Amino acid sequence: MQRLVLAALIALAAPFAGAAATAIPLTPANVSVLGNETKTFSVRFLDAAGQPAVDESVQFMNDACGWFPNGGSVTSVRTDASGVASVAFTAYNQGITCWLVANAGAQARFNVLTYTLGQVYLAASTDPLRPRPGQPFTVTASVMAGLYKLYDQDVSARVVPGTASATISPGGGNTGDAGSVAFHVMPDNRVGDYDVAFTWRSKTQSLPVRAPANPWQDMWWGGAAENGWGVSVIQHQDVLFSVIYAYDDSGQPTWFVMPGGAWNDGKTAFTGALYRPRGTPFSAYDATKFVVGEAIGRATLTFLDGSTIALDYTVDGSSGRKMLSRQLFGTQDATASPEDHGDMWWGGPAQDGWGLALLQQYRTLFGVWFTYDAKGAPTWFVMPSGYWSDAATYEGQLYRTTGSPWSAARYDPAAFHSVDAGAFRLHFAGDGATLGYSIDGRSGTLALRRQPF
Repeated sequence: MQRLVLAALIALAAPFAGAAATAIPLTPANVSVLGNETKTFSVRFLDAAGQPAVDESVQFMNDACGWFPNGGSVTSVRTDASGVASVAFTAYNQGITCWLVANAGAQARFNVLTYTLGQVYLAASTDPLRPRPGQPFTVTASVMAGLYKLYDQDVSARVVPGTASATISPGGGNTGDAGSVAFHVMPDNRVGDYDVAFTWRSKTQSLPVRAPANPWQDMWWGGAAENGWGVSVIQHQDVLFSVIYAYDDSGQPTWFVMPGGAWNDGKTAFTGALYRPRGTPFSAYDATKFVVGEAIGRATLTFLDGSTIALDYTVDGSSGRKMLSRQLFGTQDATASPEDHGDMWWGGPAQDGWGLALLQQYRTLFGVWFTYDAKGAPTWFVMPSGYWSDAATYEGQLYRTTGSPWSAARYDPAAFHSVDAGAFRLHFAGDGATLGYSIDGRSGTLALRRQPF
């Protein structure tokens, strides 16, 4: 209604407009003004030749959301030697939006939000939604009045340590014309809780950052010095489902699975039996021929901090220790993260014996499909990256790798080789998904669901 009133006022005022050809707003297009506070609005006017329109009469109008120095909602001022006209606007102490228009033949229009102090609160969100220990993330903060963002507002941020902590940068920012400001948070390596506190004027609100329910779920590796193999850890409550993706004595891909285990008393180490099953080729899988076999050894994952694991193992009589860290594969961006698809996926009881370990960082998925080759021996294909072709579909390339024998000798990263094996297409729908693949010219589609354990 108020904007319709302003439109009528503009129409009535049109015959008295000046001769300026161009209006250039010098004040941002979106402006927030607290009740009873004053904001100066400025516009530069140019004539038809592109020169400053000097001493031009400019009419400023607002639709009853505040007043000008003359006490009314309409006033006239003249441009200065640079063609600039400015006026002070004081907002009524009310929560409404309105237009403020400067008219001198050419017009500049501002979207003004007037608000009261009692309406204001601070809102913040993280990307990703559930950051993991040691994983940098972004917090986007806004100053809100009801459902509206406040523009051009100064906000400061700090970390309040708890059982964990972090650093934050910058220490302050302005919401600008977008109505929000982004802060970058670098957590320490502890698994714990802390708060990020935001302050606007006299108001401070905190965003709790809590340890995730599944802090160990991720893709782990031995770093660049042992590039080519890794360990996926999927966590459901206190149970870990881990798969080691490694190479046999001839350098061919193989895998060992630790489908469960037990924690020590301090819940710092998880130990379980390792298995090397056999099955049928992925292109013609027959679950009736799946053989788990006897345990081939044991493994212990000792969590030294939020970003470091010691893997102690015995496989086929050979023992050793390898240090693991989170493999950083996701690129942080300002796009809202999709649903979290990280989990162990399988084909259900009718396809028991193989699986797809899917990890997610920000918007990026990293998958390893552990299955069987033509001879029924364990093999795996890696999906290290891809792209979202739509909101529910993630596509990319599949790779087959070879590398250094894993357990019996010092790992040689120079032996690692990767070849393009084909393509994959993951489509998510509700609680299920489909995996479409093309490997060595052979294509197929597999129905997936999250594996309970």
